[in-house]
Formats: sequence, structure tokens, C-alpha cells
Amino acid sequence: MKRIKGMLIFTIVLMMAACGTPEGEGEPRIVSLMPSNTEIIAELGLSEQLVAVTTEDDYPESVAEDESLVELNTFELDEEQLIELDPSHIVAHASTRSMHGAMLDRVAETTGADVLVVDEAADIEGIYDSIRQIGAFFEVHKEAEEVISGIAEEMGDLRGRYSDEDTRDAFIHISDQPEIYTAGEGTFIEDALSWVNVGNAFGDMEGYPGVSAEEVVERDPDVVVSMMGLEDKALQQSISSTPGFDGLDISDPENQCNIDPDLITRPGPRIAEGLEKVGQCVYD
Repeated sequence: MKRIKGMLIFTIVLMMAACGTPEGEGEPRIVSLMPSNTEIIAELGLSEQLVAVTTEDDYPESVAEDESLVELNTFELDEEQLIELDPSHIVAHASTRSMHGAMLDRVAETTGADVLVVDEAADIEGIYDSIRQIGAFFEVHKEAEEVISGIAEEMGDLRGRYSDEDTRDAFIHISDQPEIYTAGEGTFIEDALSWVNVGNAFGDMEGYPGVSAEEVVERDPDVVVSMMGLEDKALQQSISSTPGFDGLDISDPENQCNIDPDLITRPGPRIAEGLEKVGQCVYD
């Protein structure tokens, strides 16, 4: 009799729980306002909980091809649109916080959404910090550490593979003439390239300085690593048409590394893939 009563009580509890928790209630509704954060969210196994990403999000394919996802223009973020999405979690970034901080606060107050502002990653360790931040936000600590461990192993392999090579200095090609910009000291890109033993021809400058063609000529870099997303022929044309570059080593297509900028400039899970392509171009 006691056993039967116990089973009845257990059944009633289950039924009450089912009645009190409608299907789907409590599922996160995630808005991601930075492509690198979207990639991390997907890597943590949370892509199905996304309800909106940015117009720049193109990876992973499961996100890029999901027509149910709302695409947001982070340069013209619509407060009403955000509220209508009824998000439970908004994953912003330090850069978007500066533009939309007050708006995100209002959206959070209206919808009850939790907001995470992911810190800017200044180096590879910063990627791990971002993954931990997002993992803690969604309480998937174990998954976050597994992702970090995988990236760290790949990065260690890359460092070991190229550590014995004679360092080649790169001109990091971020924008074209007439306003040429590159990456200097203390930037994420410089730190990332150092993992495959690639030096920075403008490592004595800070941030992302504008430089002249004459300054590039004076430094005579060994290779150019372009972050512009150009086709190979377009990059060759860009270099050959810049005054003074025709006599440099970087005028040789063999010394021109045209890397998908999303792999290098996005501080996310694909960083090792991008750096492997850089290493292969520069040394292999």
C-alpha cells in the first residue's frame, strides 16, 4: 500500500510539474550583437537558442542559412525591434556597448533580458576569456573549458611547428591607398601572428596607425598579410599600383598572403584555422 501511495504521489508531482512548465518555457532566446560572439555561442552548442544575429554573421553555416533568424544592423540598432524579439539574453560587445549602452539598458528593463558585454580581446588569451564569459553567462562552464582546451591545443601545435623558422616581418595590410592602415603593437592581430612566428614590420607603432607608402618602403617587409578580403589578383594589383612597392619583396605574389579576414580578425574559435593558413603562406 505504501508503495502504491508513493507511486501516486510521484505521478501527481510529475503532472503538476508538467502543468506548471509549458513546453518551451524557460528556453533561452539569445540575441548576439557580434559575429565572434555568435561563433562562440554556436561552438558552445547554443545556436538553436539564437533568435537574432547581425547582418555580418556568416558563420557557422547553420546560423548563416537559418532563415528564421532576424538579422540586426548593429550600426542602426532598432530598439523596438529588439523589444519585439523578447530576448532572454543579449550578448553584446565592448564596441557595441559604447554605441548602444543606454538602449540595451532600456531593452533589458522592458524585456527582463540579461545582458552580457563581452570584453575586447587584445590577444589569444582574450579569446579564452571571452569564451569563459559567455560560458558563465549561459552556465555551460564545462563546454566552455572544452572549447578552450581544443583551441589551446591547436595553438600550441602551431607555435611548435613554426618556432624554429627565421622570423619574417609582415606588413599587415588593413586598408589600401590613399589611406593605408596597418596593425601595430598591442593589437590582437599582432599577438595572433606571433604564434606562427610572424613579426610585425610596424611593431614599434601602437594600435592601428595610418602609414604612408614611403614608410612601408623604408621598412621593406618580407611579406604582406592582407586583411582586406581581396581576391588574389586584386591584392596583386593593389600592391603593384602603390608607389614604390614594385621594388619590394612584397611585390612578388609568392610573398603575398591573402587570408580570409574573418579567420584572423574575429577573436573566436576559428583563430587557429586562420593562423595555420598564415603560417603555410609565409613559411611552407
